[in-house]
Amino acid sequence: MKIAYLVIAHNNFEHLKRLIRAIQTEHTYFFIHIDRKAPSVSFDEFYHIQVIPKHYAINWGGFSMVEATIELLKTAFHFEHFDRYVLLSGVDYPIKSNAYIEELFEKNQKINFIESEPMPTLNKTFDRLFCYRLEFDRDATLETLPVRTVNRLVRISGMRRAYPQEHQDYRPFAGSQWWAFNDAFVDYLLTFLSTNDKWVSFFKHTFVPDEMFFQIIIMNSPFAETVRNTLTYVDWESGPPYPSTIQNVHLRLFKNEFIYTKHKLAIYCFARKFNDGSSKVIDEIEKIRTAF
Repeated sequence: MKIAYLVIAHNNFEHLKRLIRAIQTEHTYFFIHIDRKAPSVSFDEFYHIQVIPKHYAINWGGFSMVEATIELLKTAFHFEHFDRYVLLSGVDYPIKSNAYIEELFEKNQKINFIESEPMPTLNKTFDRLFCYRLEFDRDATLETLPVRTVNRLVRISGMRRAYPQEHQDYRPFAGSQWWAFNDAFVDYLLTFLSTNDKWVSFFKHTFVPDEMFFQIIIMNSPFAETVRNTLTYVDWESGPPYPSTIQNVHLRLFKNEFIYTKHKLAIYCFARKFNDGSSKVIDEIEKIRTAF
């Protein structure tokens, strides 16, 4: 079972190195995207690592996140054959052992793990998808004021777009951006993207497309029946900040193979989010991981 871990990172690089040490085996390879706005970082101490040469300046809520993810996928797919492609952030950490993760993928080779719910959901309205939006950097307040103004005027105008003509029958879905795809779907996905430019262009002007883009493609494909819950646990209830940083209070959850969240029991292999100062809670998680 060869696993390609696709990692999107922009800070907390000491933690990122802890993440790599925790899940690196002879069967894993890391493809890492470092945000263009982040300082340089070296991974010379590790093996099976490739920092992709293209660096996007990722803006929250913008298509740049999807672009970086696609670039990671393309790089890994054309590097060599992998059985599983797992998207992680640089502030994730495993909560199951490497043996457990590999066995889970081995036993579920036809399954694609991604959270996907029909839209609209509780906090994902159709405006995210059909309201035209320009991407901007939230940290550059004055420089982006004109763009923010345009976005606001479009939103309150009530004007909405439609899907590209050839995808008018696609049902909208949304969910967490973190997923674990098998090689068959990645092959299908990259072929789809290479032959559907209008679809990609449409999503460049949506809001938080990383939580819709892949969900809509897979749920309107022959792989829809292979979809199961995401493997990354994120706590959106205990903040602020949101999502919550993993603390000792979460450890009791991680001691169970199945975790109850969002009104369902599910298996989670990774958790988000941590930071460079999370070493103490990670020491406790390491004790828990050995039980699986």
